[in-house]
Amino acid sequence: MPLIKRIATLLLCLTLAGCAGLPTGDSQLAGVSYEVRSADLQHVHRMNRVLIADQALLDYLNGILIRLEAGLDEPCNCIVVVDSFAGYEAYALSPYTIVLSTGVMAQAESEDEIAALLAHELSHVFHEDTIKSRFQQAAVTAARIGGIAAGNGYSVVLGDAAKEAANGLIYHRWNSEQEVQADAFAVSLLAAAGYSQDGLKMAVRRLGEYSQSALASRGDDTPVCVTDAGDNRYNVNFAGCAARMTGSRDSLYEPMEVRLEKLNERIWELEPDERRRRIGNDVPRFASVDYLYGLNRLVSNNETELRAGLEAVEQDAIPPMLEKNAHVYNQLSLAHAMLGNLEPAQDYFMKTLESDYRTTFNYQRLLHHANQQNNPQMVGRIITLMHHDIGLSEEMLPYEYYLAKRHELRLHEAQAWARCGLNLAQNLELYQRCVEFGEAADKNLVLKW
Repeated sequence: MPLIKRIATLLLCLTLAGCAGLPTGDSQLAGVSYEVRSADLQHVHRMNRVLIADQALLDYLNGILIRLEAGLDEPCNCIVVVDSFAGYEAYALSPYTIVLSTGVMAQAESEDEIAALLAHELSHVFHEDTIKSRFQQAAVTAARIGGIAAGNGYSVVLGDAAKEAANGLIYHRWNSEQEVQADAFAVSLLAAAGYSQDGLKMAVRRLGEYSQSALASRGDDTPVCVTDAGDNRYNVNFAGCAARMTGSRDSLYEPMEVRLEKLNERIWELEPDERRRRIGNDVPRFASVDYLYGLNRLVSNNETELRAGLEAVEQDAIPPMLEKNAHVYNQLSLAHAMLGNLEPAQDYFMKTLESDYRTTFNYQRLLHHANQQNNPQMVGRIITLMHHDIGLSEEMLPYEYYLAKRHELRLHEAQAWARCGLNLAQNLELYQRCVEFGEAADKNLVLKW
């Protein structure tokens, strides 16, 4: 069956399955017994990540959360989940959802280290930093635009665009006072729960090394968003758009040495037995984590290395809990595409449409394909499904407005323009992008992304 018909058939099936409405409240995370707020789930997808539906993994982490909660006056009414990202990250999406990355689970040397990250994030939850902090909102925004900029989850594969996301996600306008407060909160909570402070020191060191690596890759100049390619065509530089809309080039973070110094001062205030407690249990191995972390073998700009890495990855069976994880198929599809293997690249991409969830990367590619085909009906259907999977994405908004206007989808156009107008006071850069992309549609200019 031709690709266009395969896509159209799957899109129709998804629509008929009831994906057209915008979800609200809590959603059952497919494949496990845990519920995640729909808005948080969509945020993860906008970051081009997918949560791991591994019951044993989530039981283990939420068991640590319960142990930490015993040292609090009240439970947090939140859950811990794991995303598919291979870097070392922990973040609170909202007061209800704490996220650890696959990279944390693969690299952490002890349960104490994981508990330390969770205790730190619990401070953001209990002090409502996710609501009142400029950093938290900037982090989500940066992650969303960075996901579009990257087109995938691997910064090493596609370069500068994804780095803008990393800069914004972790360090964009960092609120140092909140971080010092969270570290102090973690020290007290770990002591109350019987964990070693060495786990917290290790976590801070790893985060410091990760932050320095992310920021060292940042250039000094903000790249251009849209350039004229001639012949009535324009190229969209997603890295440039990401940098301009998030301000990621203004990122700040507190040096690891300063943070460790303040942390040690707080630890010395503990009782001697609490201060000297040694590291305890190792972290169990999980097939889902091992497989996802193994996808790092696809991170190479050397053709020989990439080909060998892809062969090694494809020799490993995909664990059952990842068989409907779009992140897996996105990475395999990208690796094949980079090697010029178009047929397997398309086959893996089609598997993402059969997955439980899809990401910004999937919709960016689908909309690009539908636009090339000049298929208004498909464009409209994809936009509707995109709203379900990743929500009303501000970062996709200029492209959504352009496509709706170019293909005369009047209802989608009116809705998109109304959302653009709402950003006039809050985000002038985004509003200006809407105007520019709308003018491109009026002139029937072809945008290439």
